[in-house]
Amino acid sequence: MKNNMPIKPKYIYIAVVVYLITAFFSLGHLHPDEYYQILEFAAYKLNLNSPHGLTWEFYDQIRPAFQAWIVVYLYKLIALISEPNPFFVTFLTRAFSGALSLIAIILFINTFKVELKSPSKQQWFMLLSIFSWLAVFNGIRYSSENISAKLFLIGFCLLFQTESRKNLLTLIAIGFLIGMSFVARFQTGFMIVGLMAWLIFIKRMCPIYWLSILIGIFLAIGAGVVVDHWFYGDWVFTPWRYFAANILQGKAASFSVDPWYMYLSIAGLVPYGPLYILAALYFIIMRPKHAISWVMAPFIIGHLLVGHKELRFLTPLLSFMPFVILDSLQILQEKYNWQLGSKLRKLNTFAWRFNLFGVLVVMFFPSAMQIRINELMYKHYQQPTAFNYLTEGGNILDFYKHLNLRPVPINNPAKVDCKDNENCLIALTCQETVKYGAPQGKLIFSDCPSWIFKLDFNGWLERTALYNIYELRTIESH
Repeated sequence: MKNNMPIKPKYIYIAVVVYLITAFFSLGHLHPDEYYQILEFAAYKLNLNSPHGLTWEFYDQIRPAFQAWIVVYLYKLIALISEPNPFFVTFLTRAFSGALSLIAIILFINTFKVELKSPSKQQWFMLLSIFSWLAVFNGIRYSSENISAKLFLIGFCLLFQTESRKNLLTLIAIGFLIGMSFVARFQTGFMIVGLMAWLIFIKRMCPIYWLSILIGIFLAIGAGVVVDHWFYGDWVFTPWRYFAANILQGKAASFSVDPWYMYLSIAGLVPYGPLYILAALYFIIMRPKHAISWVMAPFIIGHLLVGHKELRFLTPLLSFMPFVILDSLQILQEKYNWQLGSKLRKLNTFAWRFNLFGVLVVMFFPSAMQIRINELMYKHYQQPTAFNYLTEGGNILDFYKHLNLRPVPINNPAKVDCKDNENCLIALTCQETVKYGAPQGKLIFSDCPSWIFKLDFNGWLERTALYNIYELRTIESH
């Protein structure tokens, strides 16, 4: 039996192409925090916006500036060569995220595949880790959840890969990587606590070794303090301020308080969502001394105890799931001689094909549909431009706009004041277009084909930011 199947080179080549294509087409942000806590912060340091438009987290000084700092210096580096295009800058951040994700995933596969005793399980481990649609979609996100998760995963795997040749400097460097995962997203601290507890109580690592890891972690946190000082201009400890604001003062709970079973909606992440829940519970119960169990358990419990819940909070666990699912199947086979029957094999084939269809979808669709409006305005309206709107809907994103674009909130589309020395655009949602009628101008963008109104069940169009954009006046030289 072949107990250590190497990753096929073709998997890596295909993965690089898939992740790059996804990074190119996945314009925009999946969640507002991905934009407002990173790119909008970077826009502030690049003088692309005013601090008056920043979110409350800026004034409370609770967000780490680590990822914004990378964007700022990437932007400035490009500026040495040519005029920075914000869409190209964000493509590079997504490409960087994809590269970091692939490095982490490959390390994870090489570290743990030997624990799966059959070649078929090892192959499925590779395929699910690299080509799950969720792995691809989340892997290129320049979000705190993804960057933090991948930095932790790299450090976690390096601990096992360097086990036979430990030296203190290597352990400090690994600790620094793990510490940077905390700097990127503080909730990763649950995973770090679990890992350190496993090293001390289960692994019984020599104190000088785990202390070296802790030194690296604290060095990273210190580096984070320096970067936050660069951003905020004050010496602040953002992890404490984040905890004080969101937990002690209850600001996170002001958005929503959800029951623990809200996270069971992970089952809706087809085709493998139900397995994520069942396999994670089974694995933790059956492998109580495994390092992955000690990392996952406190992370899950911590998030169950916090009132405000969102599915994205658990995405750092995604990379563990292929191994957890396959090892759980291995336990069932060894303990109960349980085998997949023909119906389950057919279901598995269907699930994999469905997953590949999901990969194709996420490869070519933007994450935020409104980003296309920002892209259109950036490409085609370089001259001073008035952008009139009744419902803003997230269309005015400072990082992506020219400095001479002027947002103009209006109450009546019939009373738009177009000036002679600037372009004049107006944005109307689908429902606003029906209510007020199409203005006298050129339709340059539309999310509102006629057939969409036939699908307006329960009035969902009223609650959705789908737009028509009209050009009322242009001073561009085409």
